Amino acid sequence: MHPAMRSLYELQQLDRYIAELRRTLEKLDPGEHIREEIQRQRAILEQIKREYDTLHAEAVDQELQLRQMDEKFREVERELYSGRITNPKELAALQGDLDYLKRRRSDLDMRLLEMWDKMETLRQQINQSQERMNEIEMRYEAYRQEYEYRKASLESEIRFHEQQRDELARQIDPEALAHYERIRERLGEIAIAKVVNRACDFCHTLLTPYLLKQLEQGTELITCESCARLLYWEELDPPR
Repeated sequence: MHPAMRSLYELQQLDRYIAELRRTLEKLDPGEHIREEIQRQRAILEQIKREYDTLHAEAVDQELQLRQMDEKFREVERELYSGRITNPKELAALQGDLDYLKRRRSDLDMRLLEMWDKMETLRQQINQSQERMNEIEMRYEAYRQEYEYRKASLESEIRFHEQQRDELARQIDPEALAHYERIRERLGEIAIAKVVNRACDFCHTLLTPYLLKQLEQGTELITCESCARLLYWEELDPPR
């Protein structure tokens, strides 16, 4: 078995661990689900505020109409009781105007009360919605802090193990390393399979006596005849 196989196998373990760290990093959720929740809540809050503003503008206009109506009522009332008008038909007409203005004012008062009640309900909804918004934003901020911490930790760990990998790779025979890299590029993360019970531990193919003898006595890189991965027989590699 090639003397670099133990180091190559250790390199593969590092490569697989780094790949797993990168996958974990890619899967980190930066909080998009909470940000979307904030956007939905903001849309609800803005809708309530628009409804409140529209109703408030209408209430202000209604109050202006009431003031104008009160002024008109006082004018008609002064005219009615001024004594200047004695014609019964004209007096009756003025009384009719007063009665109409009273009814109209009563209708406007009722409508204004309904509007103020509705506005009070909307104010409560705005406050509740704003509290909900604040709560979600605080949760988002806490989540982002945890995300940034986790992201920085993973990136730091990846850099650390990449440095380990570079140091280990410099100690490996360049031709053997290049062979490993070619297989890894072609077959994926697992370029080296262990020999377990005289079989390839990746594809579970029993190795031929000739191949086993090559592993025992040779110093070449040996690949599995079935899956084409480098073979590492740990039992032949004495502890360091």
